[in-house]
Amino acid sequence: MELILLRPLWLIALIPWLWQGWRRRRQPPLLAPAMHAYLLPKSRPQRPWLWLWLATLPVILSLSGPALRGELQQQPAAPLDIWLLDLSRSMTATDLKPDRATRVRWQLQQLLSRAQGERIALILYAGDAYLAMPPTRDHQALSLLLPDLRPDIMPLQGSNPARAVELAMQQLAPGEQARLLLITDDLTTNQMEQISALWPCQQRLLCRGTQPARLDILLASSGQPASMPAIPANELGFATRVPAQLPAPDSQAIAALANRLGGELQWLGSDIPRFAPLPTTTSALTPAPLDLGPWLLIPLLPLALLARIGARLMVALMLGWQLLAPQDLQAAERGELRAMQAYQQGEFQQAARTFNDPIWRGNAWYRAGAYRQAIAAYQQATSATAHYNRGNALLQLGEVAAAKEAYLAALALEPGHEDALYNLSLLQDGAAAAPDTSSKQPEPSADQQATAMPLPPSPPVLLLEQRLRKEALRRDLIKVEEPW
Repeated sequence: MELILLRPLWLIALIPWLWQGWRRRRQPPLLAPAMHAYLLPKSRPQRPWLWLWLATLPVILSLSGPALRGELQQQPAAPLDIWLLDLSRSMTATDLKPDRATRVRWQLQQLLSRAQGERIALILYAGDAYLAMPPTRDHQALSLLLPDLRPDIMPLQGSNPARAVELAMQQLAPGEQARLLLITDDLTTNQMEQISALWPCQQRLLCRGTQPARLDILLASSGQPASMPAIPANELGFATRVPAQLPAPDSQAIAALANRLGGELQWLGSDIPRFAPLPTTTSALTPAPLDLGPWLLIPLLPLALLARIGARLMVALMLGWQLLAPQDLQAAERGELRAMQAYQQGEFQQAARTFNDPIWRGNAWYRAGAYRQAIAAYQQATSATAHYNRGNALLQLGEVAAAKEAYLAALALEPGHEDALYNLSLLQDGAAAAPDTSSKQPEPSADQQATAMPLPPSPPVLLLEQRLRKEALRRDLIKVEEPW
């Protein structure tokens, strides 16, 4: 236990308190005590000021907030696994059937089915990197996104794995450790140097145990040169479609990079890759301090009786107690502040349990991947923003009809809500493009499945594609075409 002051600025009040005591003590009486009975009218003798002066001291000390701070308590935190998925154009190569991106999605679904309580975050990258799913234990929400993650959803093509690693490092809280799983088909020498430079310490003998994360690499390649489908002409500015030839990855250099950063390299195959266990992190919890201020007011009760000015002093006591007692409004403000701090630090579940505002509580549950709780929170508000956010949460659960009703409710309150209009148009376009499943069709063969056209993307990935495009516009990575 450690004694601290919650409100130390109140100790400044000791300066006028000491000055008042010194001024009262140095004032000499104007008349000799023997002359009081003859020259002053008979009245009730003045109560001594000393009692009131002494009673002020515990009030000031109480207002300063002396408290006992408990010791830090360590508890294990859930492991953090951050997936960095390469969605560059090279992932459409067909050396792995049906293509690299599809095989990666199948593999990640298998990894997700084996996950046991760890927090998983998903970062997508091509020309730039984007946080598609913050760290969450809601693996079902992640499984809804995986089937439709294709290079076509990325707003800017290219390959920038270093930016993805940098974004993953930003998801780590101070002192937290995690595993970074980089799923890619190749890394150039320059890219490996950029990734290696992001680690704070490369001399492992001097910095053992201080690495914030380790890097495992899952290589989605056959190990041989491969060709990918021809790139559309409108993406290159040529009149014809141009095929691309991909070199074989330098597996030795990539494996050396993974080993240097605490991980290992494995090839994408039919079996689930088996990496080392995820690193565990212990989080320190500081219990709330025990405020001792109100207990310092208890000695004023007998002091009030001794001073025989109980009525006035009791009023002062009541006022002081009201100042020290936690007011509902102040407690609510402090709770909102703690919730916002937890939200900004990525502790979304803790923030959701602390927020009083239903929209912010729903936002925290949404970021935590708990979409049912988010919907329940949004239903407690009636604004257009609440209806719009509720529609997004419903889409994450695949409830398209209910999401449409939520967007329509938002538009009824705010007809110019651009995001609600855009999402509603996406749902209507998706419904028009969806195949008719009313009649049962024969099951296609394995070869037909490998070469069939992909189904229209699901609503969650449509929202993800919209969010990626907005983020790219905000970063000035892409330009909006003018109508002329």
